[in-house]
Amino acid sequence: MLKPNGLDPLKRLQQNSLGLYSLLVIPSLLLWLYYGSTDASLSRSIKGTWQGTLWHFPGLNALASRVLLDTLEALVIVALGWLFYRGYRLLTQWKPNSPASNQNEALPRTILSWTALCGAVLIFTTPFHSSDIFGYLNRGFQQSVFQTNPYLTTISQIPQWQNSPLLHAHWIDNPCPYGFFFARLTDWVTRWSGPSFTGAYLLFKGLNWLLLLASTWLIAKISRLMGHPNPWLAAYCWGANPLVLLHAMGNGHNDIIMVFLLLMALWALLSQRFQWTCLPLLTLSILTKYASLLAAPFILLALWQKKARGSLLLGLGLSALLLLWLGAGYVDPAQPWPWNALLDNAGKPQHSVISLLANALYYPLKWCHAPAKALQTQFLSVFKPLFWVGFASFYGWRLWTTLKTSPLADQRLLREIALVSVVMIAFISAKFHPWYPVMFLPLCLLLPQSSRLRQFALIFSLFQLAGFTILQNLPVISEILLTLVPLWLTLKGSALFKQTEQTSGI
Repeated sequence: MLKPNGLDPLKRLQQNSLGLYSLLVIPSLLLWLYYGSTDASLSRSIKGTWQGTLWHFPGLNALASRVLLDTLEALVIVALGWLFYRGYRLLTQWKPNSPASNQNEALPRTILSWTALCGAVLIFTTPFHSSDIFGYLNRGFQQSVFQTNPYLTTISQIPQWQNSPLLHAHWIDNPCPYGFFFARLTDWVTRWSGPSFTGAYLLFKGLNWLLLLASTWLIAKISRLMGHPNPWLAAYCWGANPLVLLHAMGNGHNDIIMVFLLLMALWALLSQRFQWTCLPLLTLSILTKYASLLAAPFILLALWQKKARGSLLLGLGLSALLLLWLGAGYVDPAQPWPWNALLDNAGKPQHSVISLLANALYYPLKWCHAPAKALQTQFLSVFKPLFWVGFASFYGWRLWTTLKTSPLADQRLLREIALVSVVMIAFISAKFHPWYPVMFLPLCLLLPQSSRLRQFALIFSLFQLAGFTILQNLPVISEILLTLVPLWLTLKGSALFKQTEQTSGI
């Protein structure tokens, strides 16, 4: 139990976690020792760091080295999940009303330092689960160095792209799948770094680190505005969460940018002084990753019901100006917009509930020597639209019930935004990856601790750590274990993340 006389148990967990995260830097150190610090050599070899192609364990070949490395990685990640859960249990037993008030003041510093130190270590970890960061930097370099439009020109259309150490074989045949603000941000990052892959890589990860710290602080601040008694527990569940740290920092995903801007928009909405910035911040979030668009009608409704008409009109005007400014350099009336390529990339079934249903049909048919692929394609052509029609109906229903609620409480607003986000991202989207919970986890953490939705998000985030292992690539089995089992545990009333009755808030 974490007693009022000190935070030592939590600090020990922090130190143990930091040590485990440091182990993930070892392959990066081997890369730098083997290839030196030349930008071109690091760029050429960085994607293979975890593949067992650059180095072998003594007496093992490349394949055996990779298997052993993946096993060790899985053990480290399981241990990180366990340490995180132990910290959660300690914090739910914290007694804030003690004479040692300095300990209460030290709690925010302890949680923020956990995020800062572990995140800083992971800046130097080369991506070991996803190569998306190389695709982000591709979009930046093709603008800053090759002077091409990432929406109208693919990497494969750039002459001799294979010979440039700035570009990598990732997303080379599809247009930029993200919004105008993110495309512009990658342009800025690669211009500030100059024609240096290593510089741009570290600069992008450094930006993620700053936003991770800022979003951790924002979650505590918004939780306090909402009147929750335990705002720093919510911050801990975000900033110390191994899924968030490993994906936002270790793999360098851009979800943290979208989330930070969305949290800023929510904070502005709840504050009386800065409500006029709410819609512009939300627009920047949408123009990073489009999932934030789900929150837009609810936030517009909240501004209307709060009678913040000036903030609403000014925000709409500023948002329109942002859209025009950011999109002006990318939209060319003389060239058709690549809608089909963008939608095709987003709609490929992968690791999702739709993928589960499609594969559950495909493999039995294949074993029966039936035309499995053709029948699976027909199945998807019917069920994908049905899923989206069902979600559109659900979304309209939630929006209608919110519209009829007057006055609209802030807690109700956050719950509705979190609910539609979870349903769409975790259950409706044809494509799902283990880092997608980062997009809705902070929204759920702003809900009361008794909320089933909040409990699902936490259980789901820990289960998705198994996505770092071979389990992710087992069709049907992975979707059942990593998506449906957390849902079942939540509906069953699992006590994993419930607050004990004797607990006081933080």
